Amino acid sequence: MGHSPRFPILLKLGLSEGEAEIFELLVEDGVQKARDLVKKSTHGRGNVYNILNSLIVKGLVLEISGTQKQYQAVDPSRLKTLLDKKKEETKRLESEFSESLASLSSLFKLSTGRPTIQVFEGLDGFEQALNDSLSAKTEILTYFDPAAVSGELAEINKRYVAKRRAKETQKRIILPDNQAARDYLGSMAGGFTQIILAKDFADGFLTAMETYDNKVNFLTLDKEKIISVIIEDGNIANLQRAQFEYIWKTEKNRQAASRTSSNATSDSSAM
Repeated sequence: MGHSPRFPILLKLGLSEGEAEIFELLVEDGVQKARDLVKKSTHGRGNVYNILNSLIVKGLVLEISGTQKQYQAVDPSRLKTLLDKKKEETKRLESEFSESLASLSSLFKLSTGRPTIQVFEGLDGFEQALNDSLSAKTEILTYFDPAAVSGELAEINKRYVAKRRAKETQKRIILPDNQAARDYLGSMAGGFTQIILAKDFADGFLTAMETYDNKVNFLTLDKEKIISVIIEDGNIANLQRAQFEYIWKTEKNRQAASRTSSNATSDSSAM
């Protein structure tokens, strides 16, 4: 029968039952010879040596040289290194999961014929949803009001912009014509970004929208309730893309007409 450790947390930190048993014996009884551990534990001589070597590699047991080798547990606070390792493994798993989820969702959508919807909450979810477009194979089309982006949201967006520029991913943005948007326009000059300020485009809204590939990403900018939703469906994405292009073209034509009118006025004044 296996040994049930007095401190189950040792198993949760990644120790085997044998490692947990030997470590507990060394913590409780102090420096021990291997033969003493054989007598006190549920393991044979060869297995005890294997367990001791494993604990030494993990930095939890010290080997004391002498006429006969003895073994001593390190301070239990060193177990935190196992916790840190678990955290690193969790981060790697989260990263691998995020990378795989998009492909799995696409396969699911193909098999069911239904749109795939992902919901993200909080600041971490906001950043994860925003970063989804970094893998876009098409240009990113965006609406948002810079006046609504401040504090931690602004810091997340700053990191995102740096990553997008590093990937040389193109983005077009429609902004309401307000002071915050004009300031943002000045700070974003170049850098694989085209921006247009749309006259009479409503401002003060607390949602950003991005369209790319066959996805539409809605990101709420309300700091009291941060929720991001990615809808993956070609028809929905195409509708949003068509709406964006209509507003973009309409505003471009309006601005061109305004410049022509201004030039004509200047010419007539000079006559």
